[in-house]
Amino acid sequence: MKLLACIGIVWILKDSRVFSIPREYLKSKANWLKELLSCSMCLGFWVGILLAYSDYLQTSKISIDYIYYPFAVSAFCWFFDCVLDLMQEAWFYFKTLRENIEKK
Repeated sequence: MKLLACIGIVWILKDSRVFSIPREYLKSKANWLKELLSCSMCLGFWVGILLAYSDYLQTSKISIDYIYYPFAVSAFCWFFDCVLDLMQEAWFYFKTLRENIEKK
């Protein structure tokens, strides 16, 4: 469940309309922010660090899992970003194909 929440956070920060104005403002301030807010893998890593830190604050125990969180979240966010991009490309391809057939 936590990984799904992280995907939601990364998606909102990287692609949502809700966050578009603050995102564009932050991108204009520094090149590293522009790269960070454009990369699901990079952003997922930092969201994973925040997840690990929030878990640590709740339990007050150090766990080896906290080391894996950022990497797992990064890979998970990258994977789903690629899948969603692929779905969007396929949708656009078939929409264009259908429109071209209807014109004939």
